[in-house]
Amino acid sequence: MSRIEGSASFKVQGPVTSIGQLVEQKKMVAFKLPEHVQAELALHDQQVAARQQASQAAAAANPDKVFAQIVKNGQVVAMVYDSGSTYTQQNVPGLKLTEDYAGQSLADRRLAELMRAVPGKVIYDHFLPLPGQTSASDFASSSRVDQSQLPTVTARGLSDMVDEINAARDAAMQAAGITPRKVG
Repeated sequence: MSRIEGSASFKVQGPVTSIGQLVEQKKMVAFKLPEHVQAELALHDQQVAARQQASQAAAAANPDKVFAQIVKNGQVVAMVYDSGSTYTQQNVPGLKLTEDYAGQSLADRRLAELMRAVPGKVIYDHFLPLPGQTSASDFASSSRVDQSQLPTVTARGLSDMVDEINAARDAAMQAAGITPRKVG
């Protein structure tokens, strides 16, 4: 095969192997997941997306709420808002902040990244003023989303489905006359 096309075409350079060719060459099998696992994976994705959207909406409704401050020697060196927006007192060379996620999950990840780059103490309330301010009264404390108010995820986690997916793979391999390799 030398060309791949789709609704979002990408340029491919070099040889391209079809899944069918790969299965044949590597003595592998392609198999269809059981219907109930497909349905559960779809449910899991839908529920996680709904939960993330609700968290993002709460953060968007409160963009001025401070999630946390990083304080060093009594001075605010960095701050993260509920929306995931950040403030740093100084340029931090090499700091690359997460672009994925939204809302509280983005704020959590960015706070962790800032903590690695700008060590200090994290405070989540009783915020300190920024340099040049006399008080922190302008900072509204975090609107942290009450996790019980977010849509629940009732589907099993992806890692909980691995055993069932592996069993389906092994059955397909056995049906094809291929001995499943033991990992570990």
